[in-house]
Amino acid sequence: MFILLPSLSGCPRATSAMKKARLSGEEMLTIKQRASNGIENDEEMKQLDEEIKELNDSNSQVEADMIRLRTQITTMETNLKSIEEENKVIEQQNESLLHELANLSQSLINSLANIQLPHMEPINEQNFDAYVATLTDMYTNQDHYQSPENKALLENIKQAVQGIQV
Repeated sequence: MFILLPSLSGCPRATSAMKKARLSGEEMLTIKQRASNGIENDEEMKQLDEEIKELNDSNSQVEADMIRLRTQITTMETNLKSIEEENKVIEQQNESLLHELANLSQSLINSLANIQLPHMEPINEQNFDAYVATLTDMYTNQDHYQSPENKALLENIKQAVQGIQV
């Protein structure tokens, strides 16, 4: 619904009010400045809108990067947990192997306690490594140990260690 208003041009009061409402040059300049400020503000608003858009795009990129980093961190943490679990299993296997080695060493010491190698004390925990190294040398270089007593010694050692179960 529209309401038609009569024109003020024919009204005597309106004409005198319009004459009184005439603006001075200074007032017109102020109005023009305000109008141009409005245009400048409009340009500033467009520039601000563009900056806001760029910031939003930048924020979106940073958020995507953060999501990607979180995913990588989660994957790394999962891998670390898996490696830690594998290490625990390996540690348990190592402990088991060390226990088995200790049992084998003790069995070897018990089996060879009465057999004395040339130039060595009887086998015990303190000289175990040296005793085993000498035995290894004797078996590896049997051609150097061709004397009848060395052959008998090697035969006694073979018989002594036959009962050891590995």
